[in-house]
Amino acid sequence: MNVRVLGLVAPLVFVAVHAAAQSGYPEWNGRAVQDLAGVLSPRMEDSVRTLLAPVRNRGVDVRVVTIGSMRRYDVGAATIEEFGQGLFNAWRVGDRPENDGVLLLVATGDRKVRIQLGDGALRYEQAAQQVVSDSMLRWFREDKTVRGILRGTAGITQWYTPEGQAAFAPPPEPAYAPQPAVSPAQPAGGGGLFAGAVGMGILAAGAIGLSAWARSRPRKCSCGAEMARLDEGSDDVYLDSGQKTEEFMSSVNYDVWKCASCGSHTLLRYSRWFSGKSVCPSCRYETVVTNRQVVQYATYDYPGQERVLRDCRHCGFHDENLVYLPRKTRPSHHSSSSSSRSSYSSSGSSSSSSGGGGGGGGYSSGGGASGSW
Repeated sequence: MNVRVLGLVAPLVFVAVHAAAQSGYPEWNGRAVQDLAGVLSPRMEDSVRTLLAPVRNRGVDVRVVTIGSMRRYDVGAATIEEFGQGLFNAWRVGDRPENDGVLLLVATGDRKVRIQLGDGALRYEQAAQQVVSDSMLRWFREDKTVRGILRGTAGITQWYTPEGQAAFAPPPEPAYAPQPAVSPAQPAGGGGLFAGAVGMGILAAGAIGLSAWARSRPRKCSCGAEMARLDEGSDDVYLDSGQKTEEFMSSVNYDVWKCASCGSHTLLRYSRWFSGKSVCPSCRYETVVTNRQVVQYATYDYPGQERVLRDCRHCGFHDENLVYLPRKTRPSHHSSSSSSRSSYSSSGSSSSSSGGGGGGGGYSSGGGASGSW
């Protein structure tokens, strides 16, 4: 009798477990990080949240999620792109009028990664592919999943530094003032500007190439033997805790050259351009993150106030100051043409109404970047 009962119960238990594992997209836990694959320790999960904090405090909804495999979720997604878009829209990432949410999705069992962008964040699409290719896949292929997630998260946060915002700002509106006609016989004068721009570009490329060569050129030890540059994983042995934090935050990169003959090594420091980090006045490492919070918005009649917070991710240094924001400038009567400018969120507002919310955001029509390892 007991055997017969167990024989009837076992299939029911299997069906129930199978149904639970195939019950659609996972529920969002309400936090910036959701480690469903179980690859992040509590300390590493806190590190990811710390990286995201300055961006999220500005109202930009950036989330990081790991899953084991897409096959565990019965959502009809055959690719990481379909799964990422469906999960983004199900969770309504970046649910505000700007529709500028970002979802970093890592499927460890499928060995795939996806950065899904809201329609208001499509200007970051090329940068997202660079983060996937340069900051994440190299570590995933070495089975250093946690480091890849941390580097990917840090790469995304760089978009929201003052330098990043300036780099990704939309082009200025064209001036509508009539331009003088240029006759075919009269030189336009623009050729000189174009040639100058090309020349500057060539000089910049040459400077970058020279810098890269100087960094990777062969070096000799004081003993006369050739030295070899260690890879990013091996050189950590020769870095102190502050230097490791600088590399983790992508503010400074260190090269370690080691002599195979005598065992001595040389440590070289390269500060990254436009990292958005500053030097800590306490520990002197380039590990300070600056966060700005508007206390009072400026108006046409009164200045505003902004709280500037500085936090060191290495030694814990913290300070904050209030700064004044200049009064807004009243628009001139002939500048009403700005209302006709198109938005990056061309399809977000019309499609988000079918997603179950009225926030005007939280929708992705498929923009983003993917990779596999």
